[in-house]
Amino acid sequence: MIYHMTKKKEKKLVFDTLFESCVYFAVCVAYNSFISREVDDFSKDFFVIINKCDEKRVKEFTFYPTEGYKQICQRNLSTVEIEVFRSNRDKFDKVWHNEHGRVYELKGRSFKVAYESIRQKLRCKVIRSN
Repeated sequence: MIYHMTKKKEKKLVFDTLFESCVYFAVCVAYNSFISREVDDFSKDFFVIINKCDEKRVKEFTFYPTEGYKQICQRNLSTVEIEVFRSNRDKFDKVWHNEHGRVYELKGRSFKVAYESIRQKLRCKVIRSN
């Protein structure tokens, strides 16, 4: 579980909802191409991806379609959620890293494995329906 300090009337974080709903997810950090070092912290986009079929299980948050991937939805993380992720970084494994960014999965809960399983089931349904 990812922990954060709660304040009175604090808005629920996307991580809390994802855990409560048992939704597999990955945290992505995308690098933006800025030249100035002063904007380094602002040159990264942090977002969460989930399987499209899980979107209805986390209705209180809006997820958007991901370009190029029909079965994946994404949601940008708020500043507070980014800090929660950073402070709980030890609970995640970095599963991908290249010049475009990084992808993290919760230890013991692989988003990629869940995604591939769902994709395979959908592929079988399409084949059977033909």
